Amino acid sequence: MKKIFCVLVSVFMFTSAFASTSVEFGLGSGFIFYGSKTLKNTIRSFDESSQVIICANADYGITLAPQVILSAGVDSVFDARWKGSNHIYLWDYAAEVGFDFYPGLAGLLCSVDYCLGRRTDFIDLGTDEDVTSTKWGNGFAFGLAYDFGHGRLGFAPQVGAAWRHMPRGSSSDNIIQIKLKIRLD
Repeated sequence: MKKIFCVLVSVFMFTSAFASTSVEFGLGSGFIFYGSKTLKNTIRSFDESSQVIICANADYGITLAPQVILSAGVDSVFDARWKGSNHIYLWDYAAEVGFDFYPGLAGLLCSVDYCLGRRTDFIDLGTDEDVTSTKWGNGFAFGLAYDFGHGRLGFAPQVGAAWRHMPRGSSSDNIIQIKLKIRLD
């Protein structure tokens, strides 16, 4: 694992010296299909609660070719449900490494990422708060976006959607996100 990490760091350092780079920030919402039966039952028992799902991410990209970008970043999804003083907060976080590519259809952008992440649950249903974390899981993400500034440098907004599959030990979560991203070259 250390050798792979060292190779990736070397590639990023070498290519960033000779290629253009960009930074992206995104904010949005989505829906999560939880795989754990225990968690599903806990959520069902907490019906008619208020809920908000917030997705955020940040990526650093290195342009390898005009149509291909190597990217690395973080992605986080916060699912908050509450009713009175009781709450269920589910925080999913992952590191992502992958490729973004433009298939040649105007500003259409496709992405494929390897993800390493887990979820931490903060559950308080009237008794003591229970804080648990899932095992780290290796997953993947696929995304589609439209880059309104494709081919131009500077500030560029993007609108997109992504699906991330994250194994959690004995179950898997599927996360669907819709985001507004800002790219800075």
